[in-house]
Order: sequence, then C-alpha cells, then structure tokens
Amino acid sequence: MIHSLNGKMYKGCSLLLLFISIGCANEWPEYDGPSSVTISEDEPIGALVFNFIVDDSDGDPLTVTINHDKKFLLTEVSSNNYKVTLKEKLDRETTSRYNLQVTISDGTSTTSKDVRIRLNDVNDYVPVIQNLPLKAKVKENLPAGTFIIKIVAEDEDMGYNAATEIFLDEPGPFYLGDPETGEIIEHNYDEANVLLRSPLDFEQQSLYLVKVTVKDVAGCTASDCEPSLTTTQTLTINVEDEQDTPPYFTGLPYIKGTEENLPVGSPILRVTAFDGDKSSAKDIEYYFLSTDGELVNEIEFFAISQLTGVITNSKVIDTDSDELKSHGSIYSLTVVAKEEQESSEAVDSALSQSTTPVSISIFDLNDQKPTFNANHTLGSVGEELPVGSLVTLESPLKVADYDQGVNGTFSLRALSMDGNESAWFSVSPVTVINEATISIATKQAADYETTSSIPFKIEAKEQKSGAVTYTYVTVNINDNNDNAPEFGEQLYRGWIYENSNRGAVVNISAVLKATDKDSRGFSTITYSISGGNDIFEINSTSGVVSTKCENCLDRETKSTFHLNILAADGGGLTDSAQLIISVMDVNDNRPKLSSAVFDGSVDEGSLVFTSPITVQASDEDEGRNGEISLSMLNYTDNLAILSNGTVYITSPFDAEVSPKTLYAGILASDNGVPAQTSTATLRLQVNDLNDNKPRFTHTPLPLRIAENSDIGTTVYTVTATDGDVTSPNNLIVYSLSNNFGRFSIDTATGEIKLTALLDKEGEFDEYTLIILASDQGQPSKASQQTIVVMVTDVNDELPKFQQQKFQFSVSEEATVGRVIGTVQAVDRDLNSQLEFSISQSTAYDSDGNTVNLASIPVTISRDQGTITTTSSLDRETAAKFLLKVSAKDINGLTQQLVTVDVEITILDVNDNPPIIEPVGMLEVTENSTDAGVITRLVVSDHDQGSQLEFSLTVNPHNAFAINNLGELRLIDIVDREVVGNWLNLTVLVRDGKNNALSSSIDIAVHVKDINDKAPRFTRFVQVVSVQEDVPVNSVLTTVAATDADSDFLNKQIEFRIKSGGDGKISIDSSKGTVSVAESLDVDIYKVANKVLPLTIEACDLGLPKLCTNRVMAINITDVNDNKPTFSADVYSTKISEIAKKGDKVAVEGNYQIEAVDIDSTPNGGEVIYTCCEPSNDTLNLFTVNAKGEVTVARDPDLLGHVGVYSLTITAQNSGGAKETGSAKVVVNVEDFNDNTPELRVLNNRSTTVHRPENSPQGTTLISIQATDKDEGDNSVVDLNFVKGIPGMDGSRYFLIERSQSQHNTFIIKQNILFDRESKAKQYRFEVEGTDRGVPARTSSRLAITVNVDDVNDNRPFFPVDKQEVEVTVREEQVGIAVGTFNYAQDLDERQLFCYSIIGARGAKGSGHAISESLIRDLFSINKMTAEIKVASDKKLDRESQAAYVLVVQADDSDENIYSDCKAQQNIPWTDRRAGDDEMEITILVGDVDDNAPVFSHSRFNLAVIRGVASPVSLINLQEYVTDADEGQDMEFSRGRQFLYTPAKLRKILGVSEPIKIYANGNIQTEITFDEEMQGTLEFTANATSSPSGLTSQTNIKVYIIDPENVYTFTVAKTLSETQTSVSEIEKIFSSHASLNVGIINLEANTEKNYHTRVQLFVVPNNTDNLLTSADIELFVQENADLSDSLYKYGYIGTDDVINASSTDEEETKSSNRVIIIAIVVAVVLLVVMLTVLILCYVMRSRYQRKLKAAHAMAFDTHTLGFEIDQADIPPSINNIPGSIKNSTPVANQGWDKDASMNNFDWAKTNGAFDRHKFYRQSRESHRSSNSHDDNAIDPLNGAETRSCSSAGSNDWRLDLRGNNLDCSPPPPITEDVIQLTFNDHHNKLNYDSKFVDSQSDNSNSTNKEDGHFNRLIMSDSVYGKIYETRRTANGLETTEV
Repeated sequence: MIHSLNGKMYKGCSLLLLFISIGCANEWPEYDGPSSVTISEDEPIGALVFNFIVDDSDGDPLTVTINHDKKFLLTEVSSNNYKVTLKEKLDRETTSRYNLQVTISDGTSTTSKDVRIRLNDVNDYVPVIQNLPLKAKVKENLPAGTFIIKIVAEDEDMGYNAATEIFLDEPGPFYLGDPETGEIIEHNYDEANVLLRSPLDFEQQSLYLVKVTVKDVAGCTASDCEPSLTTTQTLTINVEDEQDTPPYFTGLPYIKGTEENLPVGSPILRVTAFDGDKSSAKDIEYYFLSTDGELVNEIEFFAISQLTGVITNSKVIDTDSDELKSHGSIYSLTVVAKEEQESSEAVDSALSQSTTPVSISIFDLNDQKPTFNANHTLGSVGEELPVGSLVTLESPLKVADYDQGVNGTFSLRALSMDGNESAWFSVSPVTVINEATISIATKQAADYETTSSIPFKIEAKEQKSGAVTYTYVTVNINDNNDNAPEFGEQLYRGWIYENSNRGAVVNISAVLKATDKDSRGFSTITYSISGGNDIFEINSTSGVVSTKCENCLDRETKSTFHLNILAADGGGLTDSAQLIISVMDVNDNRPKLSSAVFDGSVDEGSLVFTSPITVQASDEDEGRNGEISLSMLNYTDNLAILSNGTVYITSPFDAEVSPKTLYAGILASDNGVPAQTSTATLRLQVNDLNDNKPRFTHTPLPLRIAENSDIGTTVYTVTATDGDVTSPNNLIVYSLSNNFGRFSIDTATGEIKLTALLDKEGEFDEYTLIILASDQGQPSKASQQTIVVMVTDVNDELPKFQQQKFQFSVSEEATVGRVIGTVQAVDRDLNSQLEFSISQSTAYDSDGNTVNLASIPVTISRDQGTITTTSSLDRETAAKFLLKVSAKDINGLTQQLVTVDVEITILDVNDNPPIIEPVGMLEVTENSTDAGVITRLVVSDHDQGSQLEFSLTVNPHNAFAINNLGELRLIDIVDREVVGNWLNLTVLVRDGKNNALSSSIDIAVHVKDINDKAPRFTRFVQVVSVQEDVPVNSVLTTVAATDADSDFLNKQIEFRIKSGGDGKISIDSSKGTVSVAESLDVDIYKVANKVLPLTIEACDLGLPKLCTNRVMAINITDVNDNKPTFSADVYSTKISEIAKKGDKVAVEGNYQIEAVDIDSTPNGGEVIYTCCEPSNDTLNLFTVNAKGEVTVARDPDLLGHVGVYSLTITAQNSGGAKETGSAKVVVNVEDFNDNTPELRVLNNRSTTVHRPENSPQGTTLISIQATDKDEGDNSVVDLNFVKGIPGMDGSRYFLIERSQSQHNTFIIKQNILFDRESKAKQYRFEVEGTDRGVPARTSSRLAITVNVDDVNDNRPFFPVDKQEVEVTVREEQVGIAVGTFNYAQDLDERQLFCYSIIGARGAKGSGHAISESLIRDLFSINKMTAEIKVASDKKLDRESQAAYVLVVQADDSDENIYSDCKAQQNIPWTDRRAGDDEMEITILVGDVDDNAPVFSHSRFNLAVIRGVASPVSLINLQEYVTDADEGQDMEFSRGRQFLYTPAKLRKILGVSEPIKIYANGNIQTEITFDEEMQGTLEFTANATSSPSGLTSQTNIKVYIIDPENVYTFTVAKTLSETQTSVSEIEKIFSSHASLNVGIINLEANTEKNYHTRVQLFVVPNNTDNLLTSADIELFVQENADLSDSLYKYGYIGTDDVINASSTDEEETKSSNRVIIIAIVVAVVLLVVMLTVLILCYVMRSRYQRKLKAAHAMAFDTHTLGFEIDQADIPPSINNIPGSIKNSTPVANQGWDKDASMNNFDWAKTNGAFDRHKFYRQSRESHRSSNSHDDNAIDPLNGAETRSCSSAGSNDWRLDLRGNNLDCSPPPPITEDVIQLTFNDHHNKLNYDSKFVDSQSDNSNSTNKEDGHFNRLIMSDSVYGKIYETRRTANGLETTEV
C-alpha cells in the first residue's frame, strides 16, 4: 500500500512540475510577413510596401517598431495587423536597397526580423555627356572617315535605363562611326566616334554646329515601356583653311563702256579679286591673258595695273579710224588674277589664279556733223505740175556724217528761209544713216505770178545731239496765164468823222487796190460797190471811196458800215473784198452821272467808309471824248476819287472837329476839246468812335490786411477817368482780372472788398490784383492797374498729417506689443504740441464686410503716434482694421484737431482647409469630343495666397480631367448607351502650401442623348402620271417615313420638296401628301409629254437635323387647247419705190411672217396663211402666199406709189378645232434718193471770218444752209468737215451744230481756245453736206477761212540766258548805275513793259531774305528802261552784305501801262524768282580796303628754350590775324621797344633785337639763349593792311625757359585739328587751374597721323614762375576738373616727364663731397623709415577701416587704374567732407576757383613761388592727416575703396568688389542698370560701365535689397573693347567679351 502510494505521489508531482513549468515560461513574439520586398523607386508617398502580422502566444500586448522611420511609416491596421508605407520619396540611384528591421516586443521578449527592400529602377535620370564641351577642329580637304571627336555618354539609372544611345541630328558632312570598326552607324551605345563623311571646304562653310542627342534605352515589360529621357548638346566643329582655292572676282560681270578720244592712261574700269582662301588670304596681281597664253600688262589699246587691277587706255582710241572700223567698237579681254607667291613657293596655277572676261565698248563721240557737198544748188519746176513732182537739179546734192550708230544718224527736211517748214518742197530720204543723195519734190503747185523763184534751205539735224547744218537751194518757176484780180486784203478798214460833208473821202488803213498777176490787158481793173448803198460811192478807176450825201452820218446812231467792193479785170474775172468803215466820234455829248447826290458814312479816324461809295459816270462819245475824269471840288484834304469812280479817304476825319454831316462836290469831265462837264454832291455822315481809354488817377502803395479779416472788409477804392465826352464811350466799369476767389470790386465805384477768408499759411501771404477800368464804347477800351495786398499773420493753423492715409501690415502671428507703424503729423505753428488718439475703429473681414469686435487689438501712443498690438490677431476673423486717428494741438488757442485714416492689413498664415461650394447636376452630351469647360469649381480658402491644386480621385472611364483653375472638362467620348445616364466623380482640392490642407466633393454628371439616327422612307412612289388639265390642289400621291430615335424632336419628321417640280408641285410637311400647286401646262415646254423630276426630303427635328432624300418623277401629258398666234398684232415694214414685181417684203428682218401654235403635234400641226382681208391696198400692190411670204404684186415696180399700205394676214392650224389667228402688216413704200444737196452761207456773208484770240470756246463763226430736193430722210442733210487735206482738218478746232429752228441749217462754232502766238494765226478748212439717203449724196465743198486777231494775253518773259545776271559794284560808289536790264520779251505784238523790284536776298542759293525797306533805300529802278541805280545817299558795305540778289519783275498787264507802271503797289515781297516774268540780278559788292586787321589774341605767350641754336621760329602771326576785307596784303612789324624783366636781361643779351618780327609775320630768335639769360621780354606787334595802311596791335611776351619747363603730351587729333582748336587747351588750363599757358610747338605723330604732339609751358597767374613738366603732370593728375577736361579734349598721355629740377649751382668744391655723401646716407635712411611708417599706415588702414566721413571716396589714378568721372558724381557729393573734390587740401584749393589760394600763396617762400614746395606739398598733402577720413586709404597701396550714402540720401555706392557698404539700413537698388563712367589714366582709356542687377543676369541672388551687383560691364571707347566682371563663388572674375 505504501509503495503504491509513493509511486502515485511521484507521478503526480511530475505532472505538477510540468504544468508549472509550462505556465510560467514567456513565449517569443512571432512575425508573420515577407522577408524581402521589391518596389519601384517612383512609388508615391503613402504607397504600401508590405503587410505583416505579429502574434504572441502568451497574449501579451506587443510593441512593434521599425528602423528607417524617416523613409517608411509603420501603421497598425487592426489588432496585430500592420502595414508599412512610404513616408518619403525613394531614389534608387542614392540608395538601391534598404534592410528594414521590424522589432516586436511584448515587454519581456523582443523579436527582430530583417526585411530586405529592393528598389526597382525607374528611368528618372537624364543621360549626360561626359567630355563637354564638344569642340573640335578639322582641316579642310581631309578624306572621308577622318576621326574628329569621341562622344562618351553616361546614365545613372541601371539596366536598360542606364544604356544610352547617341545620335547626330542633321549631321551634314559627319557621321557616327563604330569605335572599333569605324563603320557608319545611325547611333551607338554609351560612346561613339564622330567621323568625316566627305571632305570639307573652308570657303563654303567654316563652322559647323551639329546637334548631338543622347537618349537612354528605357526598360520594357510585356505591357508597356518606360519613356526615354534625352539630352542634347551642340558639337562645334571649326574648319581650318588650307591653300586650295583660287582667287575669285567680285562685281561680275565686267562690262564697261567708255568714250573715244580719252587721254592715254584714263581709268576705264577696275577689276577686283580676293584670295579664295579667306583665312590666309594673299595679295592679288592682275594681268591680261594674251592670245598665246602669256600674262602681260598691256594688250592692244589697253593696260592693266598689276597691283590695283585698274584698266586704262594705252593709246588714244578713235572710233572713226580705219582700224576700229575694221575691228569694231567692242573689245573682249581676259584678265588673270594671280595670288602673289614667295619665290620659293611652288603652287599649282589652278589653285593660285583665276580668269574673267572683260568687255569694253568704245562709245563713239559725236565729233562730226552732217556735211553737204554744196553750199548752194539751183533747180527748176513748172508751175502747173502736180504735187510730188521732182525738182530738176543742176548737179546731184549729197550729204554725209560718218559718226557711228545714232551719232551718224540725222534727219533731213526742207525749211523756208525764215526757218519754218517749207510749204513748197519736201526732201527724201527723211532719215539718213551716214550718207545719202537728196531728192526734192513739190508739196503744192507753184504759181509763177506769185513767186517766180523759191529759195529755201535743207536742214540736216543729228538725231542725238541736235547739231544742225544747212545747204541752200533756189528753184525757178516756169510761168502760165492763170490769175484773176486779187485785192491786197480781203478785209479793209476805214474811218470818217461823223460830221463830214458830202464828198468827204474815207480814210482807209491800207490802199484799196486790186492787182492781177497776169500780163497784157487782163490786168486792167474796174471797181464797184455791190449791193444797196445810200451813203458811199467808189471811183471805178482809182478805188477812192467817198460820201455821196450831206450830214448823213451820226456815230451814236450807227458807228460801222460794211461795203462789198468788186474788182473786175479785162477778162471778166472778179474778186471781192470787204470794207468796214468806222464812223469816228466828235465830242458832242457831256458826261452823265448815275445820281445827283451820293450818300455815305465814315467812322472818325478811319480811312474806310462804312459802305463803299462808287460814282458811276458815262459818256456816249468814244475814245478821249468818252473818257471821263472824276475829281473832288472841296474837302480835297480828306477825300479823293479814283478813275473808276471809287471815292476814298486820304486823311481821316475827327468827329470832334468835323461837322456831323458834310457835303462834298464831285466833278465829271470828259477829255474832249473843248471838254464837257457834269457835277454831283457827296453827302457824308461822320460817326463818333470810342478813341480814348480810361486812366487811373492814383497808384497805391502795397496794402496790408490781416488774414482773419471778415468777409466784406474794404481793401481799397480805385478811381479812373475817360477822356471821351459822350456816353457810353466815357462810362467806366471796374473789374478784377484775377480775384483769387478772395476779392471783388464794385463795377461802378471801384471799391475792392474781401469775399472769402484768408489763410496766410495755407494759401498766399501776398496777392497781386490786376484791376481793369473799361469804358462802354464799341469797341471797349481799357486800362489796368496792379495793387499788391499783403496778408498779415494770426495763429490759426491746424495740425497736418504727413500722409492723406497711412497703411500698415502685420502678420496674424504677431505677439502682443508688436509695433505695427507710426502715424506722423506736423503743425506749422511754432508752439504746437500734438497728442494722438484713436477716435474710431472698424474691423473688416477679407471680403470687406464689417466685423463686430468687443475691442480692437491695437493701441496708439499719445506722444509718438506709434501703433502696437494689445492682443493676438486672427486674419480670418478680422483681415483689416480701419482706424480714425486724431492729432490734437494741445497748445492751440482754439481746439485744433485733425483726423486721418489708418489702414492695418493682417497678413495671413495657412491654417484653414479649402472650402468647395456645392455643385449641382452637370450634363454632357454623348459622343462629344470636346465639351469645353463643363463647370468651374468655386473654391475658397480663408487663408490668403493659396495655390489650389485640383485632382480627380474618382474618374469613371478616365473620361474627365480637371486643371488647377478648377475647370472640369470632358476629354474622351462617352456613349450614353454604354455608360448609362449618370457618371459619378470625386474631386480633391489641396491648398498647395507646405502644410497642405485638402477637401473633396462628389459630382454627378448626366449624359445627354443626341440625334444620331436619320429618318427612313416607308412608303414612296417613284413615278406619277397626270394630264396637263388636272385641277390645282389635286392629290397625286402620299409618302411616309419613320425615325429610330426615341426623343420626341429627334423622331419627329417633316417633309419638303428639296429641288425640282418647277414650283408646280407641293407636299404637306407633316402628312406627306404630294399635290398640284400650279396649272400643269405642258405647252410652255413645247413637248408632247413633260417629266418633272423632284427630290423629296424627310428630316427630323433634332439638332443637328438629319435628313433622307428620294427622287420622284411627275409625267405630264398634253391636250389640245391653243390657236395659232402671231408675235405681234401689227407689223411695220418698208420697201423702196424701185422694188420689182415678185420682190419679197422683209417683215422684221425675215421674208416670212410666222404664227405659232404652242400645242404639240397632232394638236398643233402645220399653219396655213391667207390674204387679204379688207385693206387700203386697193391697187393690189402686194400679195401673201401660204407660207406667209409678202411679195410685190404690181408689174413692173412700185415707182410713183410712195405711201403707206395696210394688209391683214390670217393663220389657221391643222387641229380638229381649226383655230385661227390674224395680224396686220403695214408697208411703207419709200422715196429713192436721187438729188444732191447744195450749200450756201446765210445772209450773203463772206466765208472769211475774223475773231479775237480770246474769244471763248463755243463762239459762233458762220451759219450755212443746205437744200435737197428729195423727200424725207433723203432730203435731210448732215454737214461735215472735209478730212484728209493736210492742214485743213476743221474737226480738230471747230464744231458743227444743227439749228433747231431752221431746216438743214448749221452753225459752225469755235471748239478750242485760240492762241495766236502758240497755235495758229489762221485756220482754213472745208465743209461738205451729205444727205441721209441710200446711197448718200454729197454736195460740193465750201472753203472757210478763220483769221485769229491778236489780244494782249501773254505775260512778259525773260530769256533763259537773261533770267540770272551778275554785275559788280564797288562798295564806295554811290549814285552809280548798276546796269540796264530791259531784257523782257512778249509773245504778243505789243512790247511795252513795266519793271519793278519785287524781292531780294543776301546771296546765291540759300541766302537770307532782305527786307523791302532796305532795298528801297539802297537801290532804285527805272520802271520803263529797267535801269537800276545805287542810291546817291547810301553806301554799300561788302563786309555787312557781300552780295544782293534782286528779283525784278516785268509786267504789261494794262493798255495804259506807262501811266499805271508808276503807281504799282502791293506786290508781295519775296526772296526767290518764281516765274519766267522775273529775273534775278546778283549785285556783287566789290571790296575796298576799309577794315583793319584783327588779332585772335590780345596777348601771346611765347617761349625760348635755353640752349636751342638760333634761329628758332616762335610763331607766325599770319595764322592768328584776320582781315574782313578780301585779298588784302598784310605786313607785320614790331611796335614799342622791348621790355626786359629783369632789367639786367637787356645787358646780358647784348643785342638790341634778340627777337625779330619779319614782314610775313614770322617771329624768330636772332641769338642763342644760354644759361645766364633768365627772365622775359615783352613788346608789341603791328599788323598793317595794304594799301589802306590800317593797323592793329597785339602784345607779345616771351619767356626764357629750360627744357624741364616743357610739358609734352599727345592728343587724339590731327595736326590741322589741333592747330584750329589750340585755344581750347589754353582755356582748359586757365579756367580750371588759374594757369597761363603758352604753346611752344605742335607736331604730327609720324607713326599715327591722327595723333598730335603738343608742347607747352605753364605759368601760374600773377607770377612769372615757370612750372616744370613734373609739376604740371602732378597738377593735371591731382586736379580732376582739369584732367577731365583734357581727356574730353582728346588727351592721351605724356611723354617721359623730365623731372630734372634745377640743380644747385655747380660751385660745390671737392672739399664738400664728404658732407654731400653724409647727406645722401641720411636721406636714404630717412626714406627707409618713411617706407616702414607708410607700410604700417597702410596695414592699419586695410584692417581697421573706420570712416569718419560718410561719403569718403579716395580713388587714385596711379594704382586703381580708373576714377569716377566727375560728370557722374551727384552734385551733393562735391559739397561734403571726404568726397573726391574735398578729399585733400590740395584738391580743395584746386577745385575752389573762388578761393584766394588760386594765387598759389601756399606754394610760395618769402613771397616768391617755390616750385619744389609746390611739388612736395602737392604730393604730401594727398596723405595729409588733415584729411577728413583718418582711415583714408593710401592710394599707392591699391586697397579697395569704399563709400556709403548719408542718411536720407537716395544715392548709393559700391566698393570695387561690388559689395554694398556697411550702411544701416542698406539702401535699395532701385534701377536694374546704373550707368557710371571710369577713366583709366594709365592706359588712357575711357570706360562706360554698367552695374547690372542680378535679376537681368539669371543669378541665384534675386534680391535687390542686398545692394550687391552680379555683373560689371566696361566698354573701352578708344579701342572698342568690352570687359565683363562677374561675381562668382571664387570672387570677381574679369574677362574680355
């Protein structure tokens, strides 16, 4: 029992121990997840990396962590379920894999698990080219395949993404080659060689830019490929030139023409060639290529310059020579251009020379004239021979001109002896080339009785030059008897006095006589008067005409008689002439005035009547008997009357003196003997005018008024009086012209009052009032007076804020107490004290709405106006505060309070997410490809400046897109049937800031259906038949259609006829019924059956509308319903009376009349015609056959039956109804034309007509009547001009008009404007009458002559060679005749002229105008003879006016020219000739020596250099003296004796004239000046003009100087430019430094001809102490104004400065040498000590810089290399301590031109100038401790120079490193570019510099406020270089651009 128990107990303990062991042990946490993960490197933030689960069997809570927590984020999804996501973007190229350790802890045990995260590469790195820059050089002509450059590419991606392909874009002559094989490849991986595809040519292209593209090879999967990334670079390949291109010519082709006879060596043309190898171009030599291939410089007539290529003629070339005639005038040459070669060079000629053809044409000069073989030739011809008969010559007549081409071409013509074209003969040929034999033919039949022989000349005129030669020919005429008597004149004029008795002989201007050219008895003449005549008779033998009655003449009744005088010879031949007898007047009538009394009025003081007064007078007599002279009988001092009756005022009336109404007598008297007179009265009213202005009685002193004076206060009262005595002329009204809105004046009393309050501080403290006193006359007169009103002050000013509104801003994060801003106010009162307070405040949100706050979070300090925060700010609650801030003057006498608006803007921080406004239902249309913007989301963000970003998180079918404007668009087609009616989208909006906040919205989009199904016909009949007589509106058929669309409008159908049917068919749009719309008359189509096609369209009502078309045919058949119809009811026709039987009568152009039946066969059929119904053709003259032809029925013809006959024609068709129609034919039997018209002049007038040349166009000349015995049109005659007769075509000049009142009567009128001078004196023409019959008959011709009588209608003119004349008059001559210039001519017969001077100017060309009064004083002209004289009391002065150009006009405008000429007035004055009736007379004023010479300087400073051997020319005064006279000789001499300083110098010199003036003005030394000779010589020089002896004088001062006193420098000017501007150098030194300068010598630079060397010496004012060249150089450098002016003049630099100062006298003895050595040692030690001190000083200045002067700028030209140009320094800089101008005492003294130190007292010792002290002080004072800047930098150290602007200044300065100076606050750079100018005195360059702001340079620094520059551009204006200084990481780098 025990044993068993023990066993059980043991076993039980074991189980218990096991249980306890299991229960008490802690299990390890477990990780259930991947051990490795692969993700893409471009996964977005938040992307899932992997999931894992953790577990603990103990059930303990677990803590899970990971490393790399910056890259990955661990998130517990659910209990023990975790995910790892991306926290930052990954980059495989930076880290390709991560070992992520997941640590799990249950608090006791910890489990770690490594998860390897490998990143898959994404193609995100752009490949790069390693060996940049890609540049290469290659020689031209290298073979293909030549290696040029290797390109190596690299990509940091991996795999395919890292593989790169290299391409050449547009490689040109290059290609990529495999690096190993060299084979051509399109691209290569990672590296490739660029090889040459073909040889290069430098001359064609010297630079290649090849685009190299490197693209990576993106990896691909089964579905897609990564996009490739590319980079591009430019490969620059420079082609190097080689000698491989021959020369090339420019300016091709070379074709040149030149004249013959050029002198030998004349240049003809120049060929130009250049070496084709441009980079190593050689000089070119030129040759001719001879026929045997040799290179020559001369060939045939030509030579070529080997160096220049100029081709000249080597011989005189004559085109008329036999050699050129055989060769021709064109030479073709070959020119060779050859490169100049070294003697050792062996070059292929094909590469070193080129040829070009040259063509030279020799132009013939026109150096010969046509030449006849005889000067005179005889010939003969019969008088009766016809036109064109040849003249028989005694010997052949020849002419020749052997010039070439057009020069040898000339024309021949026959001329009368007066030069006009011969009316008798013509010559042939008309045009001749070189030579011809001349034939002469007659142009008209000759008449022996008129001319027994005819002389004429033959003109040969060159076609080109117009040169003319003549030969003379006399042709004798053989006589016949063939002449009737002829009067000497066709028209005679005679006169007789009206009081003549019986038998008085008529005076005839020409002898009334007829002659007969025939001989024997036929020449006896008998005279008679034809026609009725009761007054005159003629002697039949003598032809004397006399009166045959007593006292039967009265001119006033009839003044002219016309008689026709007949002359008959013995054979009965007659001639007639017209005698016009004028009855001459005798003075038997007195003048008649138009009125006995003439009324008028005039204003006093006026020379013009209120209305013109004209007296009209007439006299029935003529000539002088009828000429009336008008004159005044009284008041002749005031009144006069012109010949035309115009009364005018010669002296004005005074209403106060003259009677109000006055009576003046007018006398009218004729010019007869004895004279007849009449009188009339002028009744004149004199009107009073306002002719006195008011006058003020007192002028007050300035007035005073207090500024607080009340309105209405009287300021002052003015008074004025008016001298006029009548009202309203003396009624005065006062006014203010400038009342300033403060004053008024009583218009009647003149009392001035205050109308507004005054304010001395706010407006004006003084007013200047202008008072006007005006009378009330018309026009009103006024005077003005000025009164000064001064305002006295009272204390009344309010405070004033400095701004109208203050604006501040503060961040909403600002802490309490933050200063927001300060409000500033001022008070102009002196004792003001201001207190500030906030009187009102308003808060606004960001939308401008008012916000109610318990209190505002800001306050203001009472005394300073500073606004600060009192609590935290929230921009979303209140974005802006508007405060009313008050400023109160607590010391004001009254309450003075003002307010101002203060606006405080709260600046935003990002603390609010975007707010999206709800969007309603949206709609898109199915199948739409671009719906535009569907909607635009309205999103707001309470924060400011949010950059909203929109994205679609839910986008079904990816059919939509949204941009950052919130615009939602449809980007893909949606099909409603596929996607349904609705699409749901989700839009996410982020505010885009660092701490971005977002919101989202769901949007529903409705998909709208569209109309996309067209209708379809379901019922349609294609052919419908119908008869034409179917009624309108009958239904023919019905169509039907359906539409598959479901929408109501989309499936609703409408029908229409789209086309066809001719409008006769209609369709119902809804029902589809097709009906008849109009009558279907098939007859209009002239067919039996008509088919009407029509297109029917069915359309739905959708948008867009969809339609379907079908074609239907309507077949219409004919019915018989018409009768035959004629085209007209009545036809009219005509036929001649000579028509024969059977002749057809044409009816409307056809011989068959026709009726038409529009019915078609068989209804219409054939039409049959019958005749005749009853008509008036009772004689049966006509008949009609069945075909409708009307013919003549009477035998044999219709003669004698002229008249009108009517016929009726009937037409019947062949239809069953036998319809008929009829028409009437009216036949007119017409007369036949068988009579000829006859012409006659109406009223028995002559066919010779006289008209004045100014008769207007349309004037009647003659009336002609025609008669014709025929009837109708055959009797109607048309009158026409006869054409075809040379010179007698009247249609060109005259017009024929038919009379409207008389049958066949015509009026011939003038159709041109006559001009006797330029057109013709006589016109001859013929007319003929032609009737209108057929055929027409023409009358005999009627010859008419029109004589043009002259009138004065041409202006005078001066011949071309007389339009400009030049004469000379010496300036001292007075009263002398300049000349007579009566050169005027006139084309009119009358040659009477009036000459006047109408203008003048000072010289030819563009001389200035000269006033009329001056010319009238100096010159006079005889208006008849055109003689011009100089006034007897005036002298001409050449120096004042060297020439006068007078404009003289000739006039002939009036018959009484001589009387009117003297009274010509009011001709406009001019200064230029304007027409041919004017001439210009240039009167040159001859010079007289009447002016003394003038020196350019009153004093000349000259210098003599010691030791220079004489003679030395010091100056030539000829260059510095002028004489206003012309061409005068001048002599120079010395005036007073020499003045020596010191006086002992005279004895030392030892000669009386050490310096001599020669007569030519040259001043030179006569001795050599040595070391003992020191001082100056002064004397005067005279310049005397010859021959007048007038003299001028100048002072000469000669300084004796040493070589060290010579200052030598070079200017950038030519010698001549420097000589003309040397006075500028003197002025620069005297104006800038109070120095006297003497020019020693000017010398051209032999190496640079545009540079001149200047030598001068300098003496300070008021001293004779000379400066050394070193002194001068230092002074130039230290005085900035002086050096700046010299640089602007052209100063380049000095030669080596001779610093040889005056050594001590060489009286030192050898015993003192030890002392000298000791002194030298001491000096050396002193220099060493000074050097140490200077170095210490420089170091201290460099590292312990502390400026006392805020504007110190101490640039030094010797070290920094440039200085700031004074022109660019603001004016304020020169007035502050430490500036450039004031930086040193020496500079101060030099710049202060008004200081007493200009006498250089500071540089004197014991009153004497000490040049050593001057030099030393100038050097030392530059570093003086007196400088305003204790730390000013020693310029010799070369350290940087700094400056800073003063407080409140807008100027700014940079140090030379471009850093802003230590200013507080740093001033902003307000301009992108600041322009400065620097001068480099070492290299003598000028720089224009620009500080360029960083923004324009794309630099990283874009803040202008930092005061730095990033680029400095400097341009060298002399050598044209540009330098650029840039800021880099390593400092400043300067390169040449």
